[in-house]
Amino acid sequence: MLVKGMFFISMTALLVVPAVQELEFKVHYSCDQICALRGSSVVMPCSYYYPEHSGNTEVTIQTVKWFWLPDTGPISTDSSIYVYHSTESLVSPPFKHRTEYLGNKVRNCRLKMRDLQSSDTGRYYFRFETHPPQTKFTGTPGVDLSVTEPKVILDPPVLYNTVKEGSFVSLTCGFDRCPLSESSFVWYREEQPIRNTTSNKLQFNVSSKHSGNYYCATHENSNIKSKAFKLNVKYLPRNTSVSVSPPGEIVPGSPVTLTCSSNANPPVSSYTWFKTSRNHVVKSGPEQSLIFENISLHDSGEYYCESINEIGRSVSLVVPLIVNCKYCLSGWNGQPSHVIDDESYITWIL
Repeated sequence: MLVKGMFFISMTALLVVPAVQELEFKVHYSCDQICALRGSSVVMPCSYYYPEHSGNTEVTIQTVKWFWLPDTGPISTDSSIYVYHSTESLVSPPFKHRTEYLGNKVRNCRLKMRDLQSSDTGRYYFRFETHPPQTKFTGTPGVDLSVTEPKVILDPPVLYNTVKEGSFVSLTCGFDRCPLSESSFVWYREEQPIRNTTSNKLQFNVSSKHSGNYYCATHENSNIKSKAFKLNVKYLPRNTSVSVSPPGEIVPGSPVTLTCSSNANPPVSSYTWFKTSRNHVVKSGPEQSLIFENISLHDSGEYYCESINEIGRSVSLVVPLIVNCKYCLSGWNGQPSHVIDDESYITWIL
């Protein structure tokens, strides 16, 4: 929507000339509302008129200027910010080197502005001063400039831009302050252009790979991108696996850690450990590691884990855990009964 402002102006404060000449002074803006893209350039069309003579004396233009005011508040040249001034040193720093007066001191008062910023939004007025007589005239209603920029919108909106894997997503490239009639757009994901997309809508069924930052821009100004729109895709755990640390041979009494790893969004909230040789749950909870501080022969077996988040669950492959003991004696049923050290082993053999 174009930004509009209402101003109540005292013409006696703006026009200091005899009443018979008042109607002969005029500023005409052929376009009083302009919507432009941030970073682009714009020309404000403008023409002005004044009496050519005051009695028998030719009237000349002494000063021309454009000034800027916020969207609200009365016109006051005392507190105005000069966008252009025929005395260059009076131009306000934010507008220096960004404005060019395309007019003259006769009838044309067009102004060009480059590299528009969101802060440039507001109302602009042309003002000229003549001599003789000493006359100052400000043209109303001025030019209402709204500076917009591309914006990615999720339709329909959801909290934290979070969607479930497999759902349908529609992203729209719009403008935040006023509409622009653009017909071709460019889309980016993580700064990389998305091919074969020229519409202002980007639609797809999401998977986990679609999580990330999205940007859009108009085709003519593809370097002026929107702010990042972060799409968050929730999915159940996947690629669940078990790792053993430390790797290599495992002997009784050593510390061993089994770790359950999984890729999930949101993160895994609970892990469950199973030992298949005894077909029972070993441990369940938020910790992803199963720790044996002093592993024994009885801990040998096949282990696997299950990871769970709010979307679903995933199970790892089975991992064998073999505890080796070269100096172990067997009991009557073939199971290890106890472990002897090297000295005891030699004595026992003899």
